[in-house]
Amino acid sequence: MSAIFPARTVAPGFRLVETLPLGTSTLTPELDAARGRLCGELVARGVTPILCESWPDLQALNARHRDSWFPLLPKPASAPAFWVGAADAGGDIIATQGAVFLDCAASSFGERLADLSAFHDGTPPEGEWSFCASEAAHDARGRVAFVVAGWVRPDWRGRGLFHPMAFLARLLAWERWGVNWWCGLVDPETVPIWNGRGAGRRRLEPRPTILYEQKDAGRLPLHLLRFSRPGVVLDMEALRKTPGGA
Repeated sequence: MSAIFPARTVAPGFRLVETLPLGTSTLTPELDAARGRLCGELVARGVTPILCESWPDLQALNARHRDSWFPLLPKPASAPAFWVGAADAGGDIIATQGAVFLDCAASSFGERLADLSAFHDGTPPEGEWSFCASEAAHDARGRVAFVVAGWVRPDWRGRGLFHPMAFLARLLAWERWGVNWWCGLVDPETVPIWNGRGAGRRRLEPRPTILYEQKDAGRLPLHLLRFSRPGVVLDMEALRKTPGGA
């Protein structure tokens, strides 16, 4: 793989998404077929999808591209997480999608946003606060994948990478964590992307229902984005039936 990706140091712990072992659930064949289709589409567009579990590598990548990428939301240090990257022919990571596992059995996703435990273990930084008026966030209980870090480098935008990458991240989160919900926080500038073709069956609230005062980033008005298991199953079925892919 080092011959294919000479710039492996960008994400030294990566694995090829296409060759990741999947589980043995009743939906494994569907997950495998959808993964293969999405990987094929991305390769045809000039990139290879990789998976990396090093959050510091993602943070470093975010810092290097701050001129075209919002600062990452913080994540609890104890929370399992991964990110999917798109590697170009030279091995550079030119697009990402991430996921953080949150156990929302005792407290809903909305409650964890409000008390900041969706972002931090223990005491949050001084001055941080969050307000959540989203019914969809408060209804999301159980095993939740907090979807984060959606980015495409400017010279690669408009080539159909964002949504296939996000779909891959949803599939991998399901396979790894058996999640009930996928929830994200969308900046108003990014709402048109999530309303675009290929975004999948999702609930995207039309108005910001969440305010988050993030250290060193200011006050963020955010829209709640949510995917459900039945919706993802239907998206996999639609992908299988669609000529030409995602």
